[in-house]
Amino acid sequence: MAPRKGEPGRFLYRELADEFRAQIQSGALTPGTLLPSEAVLMQERGLARSTVRQAIDLLKAEGLAASRQGKGVYVLDPKKIVRNAQKRLSRDVWEAGRSIWSVDLDSRDPDVEVDVEADEPAPEYIAAILGADRVCRRRRVFSLDGRPLQLATSYLPAQLAAEAGVNQVNTGPGGSYARLADVGRRPVEATERLRARIAMPDEAEALGLGAGASVVLVERTVKDEAGVVLEVNEMTLDAAKYILEYDFKL
Repeated sequence: MAPRKGEPGRFLYRELADEFRAQIQSGALTPGTLLPSEAVLMQERGLARSTVRQAIDLLKAEGLAASRQGKGVYVLDPKKIVRNAQKRLSRDVWEAGRSIWSVDLDSRDPDVEVDVEADEPAPEYIAAILGADRVCRRRRVFSLDGRPLQLATSYLPAQLAAEAGVNQVNTGPGGSYARLADVGRRPVEATERLRARIAMPDEAEALGLGAGASVVLVERTVKDEAGVVLEVNEMTLDAAKYILEYDFKL
């Protein structure tokens, strides 16, 4: 039954969002399907524009819908990406020439936009961690099925990056960690620190997020066998699309 106006205590936008959510999760609305426009929903349901927008914003915040410029609002795949830090950073992955992203995506590889600056001044806080004044900066945007999921910026000492050949856009099978291992600087230890907050405007634009959407920030430092930091990687994840999983042996 369509939501009705005027009943005390009812949150009509939630009811509308619940209806679409159920259809998305059941598969009745498949990924890529356009939702009815604001005008259609206002006319057919007798709802205010603000109510319709609140419902759509709620679906966007949950990672179930997104806007496409000039097209409208379309349905996203409700399946979450399980990010297991231990499994994705395993040496068995990159030594076999696999992308660590393939672990998250059931062996699928994402579309990746890469921007590399081979030698530039290190930000002060990065220089303090790496012990290097010049860095190679690698910026990536990872997307799946046309939708951006993660922003990542890696910093490596510029000289080391040049020696290992990771100052190129394409770092070859196994990525940067395999190339570092090739020159005797095998990564053996990683630490990740996480926090969550509302996306900044530039992050929301890059990830295609609605106003008020949340992101998870991950800072990873990677060390070699001598305990020297090889890389600092700052990642921004669309919180609505990820489940962060960790394994522990107690």
